[in-house]
Amino acid sequence: MRVKAIRGVCIGVDRHMKPGDIEDLEAALVVFLVSIGAVEKIPEAPVVAEPELKLDAGKSGKKEK
Repeated sequence: MRVKAIRGVCIGVDRHMKPGDIEDLEAALVVFLVSIGAVEKIPEAPVVAEPELKLDAGKSGKKEK
């Protein structure tokens, strides 16, 4: 889960986040860090399906015999 540091915080052995840093952390750690006001969750961008390309049979570029 991606989070952004609001303030400096330790996230593990020799691992720290400074204000503004973005990290991908385990959910349990995120719950704790949010509860103490150290980080905020970054909402994941929804996956947007691209529209399907439809080709007209007459415009396929192939000549029919």
